[in-house]
Amino acid sequence: MLINRLVDIVVSIMDKTSGMEVVWDVWKDPELERILPDIRAGRLTPGLDLVKAAGENWDLRALRIDVLSREAAARLDSIEKLAGDDADGLLWLGSARIRAAWNIRGAARARYVSSEQFEKFWEGLSTAPEPLLRAAELRPNDPVPWDCLQWFGLGMQLDRSELDNIWDQLCARAPRTCAGHFSRAQVLCNKWQGSNEEVLAFAREVASSCQAGDPRAALLPLAHFEVIADLLDDTESDEDSLSFVRKCISSPGVAAEIADAADRWLVAAQPHPHSADAAHLFGAAAYYAGDAHRARELLRHAGRRVSPYLPWGLARVSAGRAYAKARRELGI
Repeated sequence: MLINRLVDIVVSIMDKTSGMEVVWDVWKDPELERILPDIRAGRLTPGLDLVKAAGENWDLRALRIDVLSREAAARLDSIEKLAGDDADGLLWLGSARIRAAWNIRGAARARYVSSEQFEKFWEGLSTAPEPLLRAAELRPNDPVPWDCLQWFGLGMQLDRSELDNIWDQLCARAPRTCAGHFSRAQVLCNKWQGSNEEVLAFAREVASSCQAGDPRAALLPLAHFEVIADLLDDTESDEDSLSFVRKCISSPGVAAEIADAADRWLVAAQPHPHSADAAHLFGAAAYYAGDAHRARELLRHAGRRVSPYLPWGLARVSAGRAYAKARRELGI
């Protein structure tokens, strides 16, 4: 545990000196950014107002709920008091309970999580479904409670049939939400309830159905990066991680199918809560495949914010440093 903590400190220092902004949500929502100081100070009403303001822009609603839940995960009592029997407040409460529980567990694979962590994790998670299901009852067309329930189901280790039912409920309400599809991809990963073959098949099916500009097409590079991460985690090869990533992503079949999906997204790319994610995923795949021209065009849409996880956190200790290096080499 001490070694892991030291690694986290080193990575944090490297990220801060990279010149990039390392954050979990790479798309900048100006209205959300403006109220985050209030949320961090315990003034929660502006957050609830902002969730309501998203209306039926489901991906914007999901992103705001995710960020607000992370920022207010230590203020569950306050969210509960604010929520009452309001659909938006109950959605925030259920999501924040899930976030607080996952903070206890951490993002590591199960074999690295202690039994004590698991007990506290499950205890916290068990409180999430009630407000989420009530939110879904109060606002029957809202897919976001069902997206949150996918993360509840993963953590509680629900049977695959139960997770499939949650997915069906989500799709019945909004079959093309990015947030829901990205969560579903996690369910189908080998590290959770699926396999490398299943998550790739899902990503290919979704990407082939996307119209130009649909950021769900970025599920394709995401799935490949998840498979590579899974292989890296289980391999004992002496080959360094960056070389391994380059070899996997540049193989002719992989590079070609990602490039095709990238071009169909890029030709009609537009501002969207997941557009920066798509630019990073497609751009990183092109960069690691040695396709500098395509990578340059894609990463111009990514901005300077970068996720600590995929894709740039895969082959380097510091995602910020890896992304900064790519931008320098590409002349961005």
